Amino acid sequence: MARNHRKILFVPDWRAGNPYQSMLAAALGEQGCQVEFADYPKARLPLLRLCRQRPDCGVLHLHWVAELVAAHLWSPGRLMRYLKLFALILDLRLCRLLGVRVFWTIHNLLAHESGDEAWERRIRRLLAAHVTGCFVHSESALRLLETEYRTALAGKTTIVPHASYIGQYADAEPSVVADLRAAFGLEDRPFVYLFVGALRRYKGVEALVKAFRDLPDTDVRLVIAGPNFPTEASDWLEADAAADDRIVLRKGFVPDELMTAYLALADVVVLPFARALTSGSTLLAMSFGKPLILPDSARVFDVPGDAGALYFGEGELPAALKAARQADLKAMGRYNLAEAKTRTWARMGELTATGYAGPGSSLDRDPL
Repeated sequence: MARNHRKILFVPDWRAGNPYQSMLAAALGEQGCQVEFADYPKARLPLLRLCRQRPDCGVLHLHWVAELVAAHLWSPGRLMRYLKLFALILDLRLCRLLGVRVFWTIHNLLAHESGDEAWERRIRRLLAAHVTGCFVHSESALRLLETEYRTALAGKTTIVPHASYIGQYADAEPSVVADLRAAFGLEDRPFVYLFVGALRRYKGVEALVKAFRDLPDTDVRLVIAGPNFPTEASDWLEADAAADDRIVLRKGFVPDELMTAYLALADVVVLPFARALTSGSTLLAMSFGKPLILPDSARVFDVPGDAGALYFGEGELPAALKAARQADLKAMGRYNLAEAKTRTWARMGELTATGYAGPGSSLDRDPL
C-alpha cells in the first residue's frame, strides 16, 4: 500500500490537559490532512513499529521526545550508549526507507530535568540531522538550536509561530470570579501576581515565592495554582505559603472554567521559568490581555517582547515584581491581546502542512 502523505501520526499523545495537539490536528484537518495519535511503544525500533502498524501513514510527526531520549541517558557504559544511539538513527532511517516522512517539532532545547545534558545534546543533534524536517515556533529558537546543537537546521526547518488561545476558552463567569475573590480574601482588591501551572521547582516557583516574600507591600497577593508533580515533594511550598498570609496556594488540577477565573483575578501573570523554546502559558495569558513577567531566557519565544512583558535577569525577579506596580499594565495587556489575535490556528495548520510538503520532504542522504 502506498503511503499517504496527508495521513499524519502525532507522537506522543499528550492531548489530556493540553489543547495544543488537538487544536493543531483540527487546523491540519482544514488543510485536508487526517491526524491520528499514538504513544511510543515499549519496543525496539519503536518508530518503525508505529509505521508498520499503519501502512498508509505517510507522515510521522514527533512532538516531545523526552521519553524517546530517556533510555539513552541512563545506559550503563559508553558502548551501550553508542549502540542505542545507532539504533535510534537506524529507527529513523528505516521509517524513511518505508516512504514515511519524519518531522520533529522541537519544543525544548533539552528535557526539563536532563540526566546528562552533554549526551542529550548529542542525541538531539543527531535526531535533528536525521529527521526529514523540523518545526520551531520562533526565529530565535532556530538560532539557539543551531548554536546549541552545533548543526545547520535552517534548510530543513519551518518556522510556525505558536497560535494563541483566542476563543478557545470561555470568559469566566462573574459569579465564579467573585466566589474566588471571597475564598481568597481578595474583596479589597489588592494587587495580584498570578502563577498557574505545574508546581515544580524547575519552573522557578521557589524563586518566585522567595522574591515575593521579600516585598514589603501589604496590599499585594501572590496566587499560585496548579497540580504538584506526583514524585516531587511540595512541603517546601506549603511551608512558605503558611508563613506569609499574602500567598494564596491552591494545589490541584485547574479546570478550564477556573483557569479563566484565575486569569481574571490577575493584575500580572508571572512565569519565572524558560527552559522551553515556546510557552503555551505565555500565549494563554496574552489571549486574555494579561501583562507578563518573564525571565530573559523567554525572549527566545519572540513574543510578546518589551511592549507586553517585564523581563528579568539572574537575581532580578524581586525588582521585576516591584516594577510591575509602576508599569502601564493596561497598555501591556492591550498589546498582548492584539498580538494574540494575529496568531491563529488556521495559519499554524497552513504552515505545518506546507512544511510537510516542503523541500526537506525528500529522502535525502543525511550523514550517519
